[in-house]
Amino acid sequence: MENRKIRLGKVSYKNTLPLFYFFSFPDVELIEGTPQELARKISLGLIEGGILSSFFYLQNKERYLILPDISISSFGKSGSVLIFSRKPLEEIEEINPSGESLTSNFLTYAIFRKYLKIPISFSKTNETILVIGDRALNLLKEKRFPYVYDVGELWFHYTNLPAVFALFIVPKRRVLANPETFSRLSLELINSKKRFFKELKNLPLEEDLKKYLQGLNYDFREEHSKSLDLMEQLLDEYRKGKI
Repeated sequence: MENRKIRLGKVSYKNTLPLFYFFSFPDVELIEGTPQELARKISLGLIEGGILSSFFYLQNKERYLILPDISISSFGKSGSVLIFSRKPLEEIEEINPSGESLTSNFLTYAIFRKYLKIPISFSKTNETILVIGDRALNLLKEKRFPYVYDVGELWFHYTNLPAVFALFIVPKRRVLANPETFSRLSLELINSKKRFFKELKNLPLEEDLKKYLQGLNYDFREEHSKSLDLMEQLLDEYRKGKI
C-alpha cells in the first residue's frame, strides 16, 4: 500500500458486527456512517472504499473491485430493511424512502414496479415508510404499524436470489499498486466473520441481536453475483424509463 493508511467506510449499523468484531488491520482506518453518508464521503475523497451500498457500486463499478466472499445480504428476511405501513401491501401507492439508504430504496422501488406491478412513488407520506438498520430494529419493537414487510423477504420471494445490500469495495488503482495487502485485508475480513459466528454463542451480546445476525448472510458467491447482475439490469430498465 502507499505510505499512509487507507481510509475505508464502515456502515454504522449492528449488522456489520461479524465483519469487524475481531478485525485488526494496521493499514486501515475505519470511518463510520450510514450508506448515504458513506457514499457522499467516498465521492468527496474522504474515504476510498469499504463496506458500502451495492447500489453505489453498480453506479461506479468501473472504479472499484469487490473483495471476495464478503457482503451483507439476506436469503429471505433481512430483519432490518423494513417497510412499515398502515395499508396492506397491494394498497400501497406511496412510500417515504429511507434517508439513510441507497440499495434498499432501489430494491423497494424495483420490487413494487417490476414484480408487484404497483406504480408506487416516493413521497413524504407517513402512511408507509421504509426504515433500515438499527432504526428499523427499534421501530419493529414499538409495534406502531399494523403491517410490516421485509424487503429482503420480498426480493427473495420474487427472484429466488439473496438481497445484496452491501459489498466490500476497494479502488482498483490501490489493488493494482499493492495486491498482496488487499489479499491480506480480504483474509482478515473472512477470518473475522468466521470467528465471530464460531464464537457467537459465548459473546457478550443480547440474544435478540445474536438471532438477528444469524439470519443474515455475509458471503459473496454465485447467487450473490446473479442478484447483483439482476439489480444492474433493473437499474438499466429504470434509467430507460421501463420501470
